[in-house]
Amino acid sequence: MEIIGIAAISLDGFITRHEEEGTGFTSPEDGAFFRHALGSFDCALMGRRTYEVSRAHILASLSSGRLRVVRTHTPEAFAVDAQAGQLEFTSASLGQILADLAARGKQRCAVLGGTSLYSECLQRDQMDELWLTLEPLGFGSGKPLLKGRLQAQFQLKRVQALSPNTLLLQYRCLRGVSR
Repeated sequence: MEIIGIAAISLDGFITRHEEEGTGFTSPEDGAFFRHALGSFDCALMGRRTYEVSRAHILASLSSGRLRVVRTHTPEAFAVDAQAGQLEFTSASLGQILADLAARGKQRCAVLGGTSLYSECLQRDQMDELWLTLEPLGFGSGKPLLKGRLQAQFQLKRVQALSPNTLLLQYRCLRGVSR
């Protein structure tokens, strides 16, 4: 199964603005890219906070074509939202989640955040690519893209201008260098 992290970041490397949750800082062009890109994935993995910020949109756009998995310490707290095969909540380990998705025949998984999930995927060599929308903003504070002890190396595959000011950077994650 191919695993691709997708995130929007500020020039100073934050995926949120200050204490605000979500990607309200992103450009319309990033939004269009993100919606289009998600159409090529048969599953998506995200953390609890990412889900909570996007809950209304996710619930309104559920389909049998894409499974969304939310990793949380308390999956039972989200039982009312769960829909088998479309939106599932789990406290399983990253390895267990990815093995389950592969066993279910999933081919392409989008990792949608947050910081802990991106970092863990890279620490465990569980990400094939990382797609970053670079927005021309600086926040000085917020949630960073990555945290913890990590040594990841990437190879630039593609640069695309989404607008005159916003870039999409697509990287291949080089295996065996994360520690």
